[in-house]
Amino acid sequence: MNRLEKFLLFPLLIGIMVFGACSNNVWDEVPTPITSFIEQYYPGSGVSQFVQDDSGYRVQINNGATLVFDSDYSWVSVDGNGVRLPEALIYNQLPPALFNYLQGIEQQRGVFKMSRDASFYKLTMEDTVITYDIATGKITYPDGTTRES
Repeated sequence: MNRLEKFLLFPLLIGIMVFGACSNNVWDEVPTPITSFIEQYYPGSGVSQFVQDDSGYRVQINNGATLVFDSDYSWVSVDGNGVRLPEALIYNQLPPALFNYLQGIEQQRGVFKMSRDASFYKLTMEDTVITYDIATGKITYPDGTTRES
């Protein structure tokens, strides 16, 4: 290697080392309560994207679900992106009456997306969407029919 090649190669190597040391793994940016949620319901999954804004956090699991959390790290929505949500997630995170209703209609393994706010839970299944009113315990279908949970 001649002197000019060494002169050009040295800054390149230093640049690679500096940028390599500064690069962060997306997982390292995710707050601990959210990583605990992911480890519990999506064990062994990596994170491909993490976005934080004024309203909360959005996490994209590698080749998997999209999770949205509020500023207090409580989940707001979990979208399986075409894949059923884990039954353990459904069991642990839904009100017992709603889970029991799903079990009664044999759909506890059929939820593809769930979201919630202070008043409702909304579940997207393969061929329907149901809304659960927290205050009344009523379950509403898109055609307006209601069921008691």
